[in-house]
Amino acid sequence: MRATGLTKVFDDRVAVADLDLVVGKGRVLGVLGPNGSGKSTTVRMLTGLLRPTSGSVELFGEPVTPESAPRLRARIGVQTEANLYHRLTVAENLRTWGALHGLSRSATERRVSEVLEVVGLSDRRDSPVGALSKGLRQKAKIARALLSDPELIFLDEPTAGLDPEAALDVLGHLAKLRADGDTTIVLCTHQLHGLEDLCDDVVMLDRGRVVAAGEVTELVAAHWPDREYVIRVSEREVAEQVVAGLRAAGVTVPDAESTAPSLHDLYFALLSGEES
Repeated sequence: MRATGLTKVFDDRVAVADLDLVVGKGRVLGVLGPNGSGKSTTVRMLTGLLRPTSGSVELFGEPVTPESAPRLRARIGVQTEANLYHRLTVAENLRTWGALHGLSRSATERRVSEVLEVVGLSDRRDSPVGALSKGLRQKAKIARALLSDPELIFLDEPTAGLDPEAALDVLGHLAKLRADGDTTIVLCTHQLHGLEDLCDDVVMLDRGRVVAAGEVTELVAAHWPDREYVIRVSEREVAEQVVAGLRAAGVTVPDAESTAPSLHDLYFALLSGEES
């Protein structure tokens, strides 16, 4: 996937400005930023649901145009706030989605069972969506995005509304997809907990403009070129001796641990002006 100079203007408001990004096959891109930063608008342009004011998008090496977008979207999965059919059961919603994607009845039934197992909804497959909690509906939307076994997946706040156990299940499946290397994932979020270890690359947005973009390890290293270290010792008295010099005191240090800054630290340093 590639975007070049991607810009969207609504009336006199710039929602996204001159965005460039490239995501290689099998990699995970984190599109990060607070609410109102342009994440959802970016995803709508990347998936061909919203025409950019200027700039271009390529999916699978092909330009996204009004003519090509429907065909290209058949190869992607999108989890957004778009509603499910509340009067239909979870399984009926997924069967409808499978039919829209052109899956055979047998393939759809197999995938319905697989994705409901992944998101922990197997026991609710025959429950009407309208009777589910917000967290369970979020799971059903993720199941819908995964149903067609897409080559490219867009996930918008995938763990929002999930209890800790369910969130871990979803994160575990995403980690497996990443490890397999065949599925490209774009994660949009402002809640980094549990997601930062999945990302190979990030784009940080603030009020529609790129604050930082690139590989996670390179961005963190560039922002904090110097490392701090924490040395742990077993007793407080020994720690005081360290000030005077460990070697002179004859102290054996169990370990020296690098306090390498994380993507979480970089996010707050760049988007809220706080330095860690």
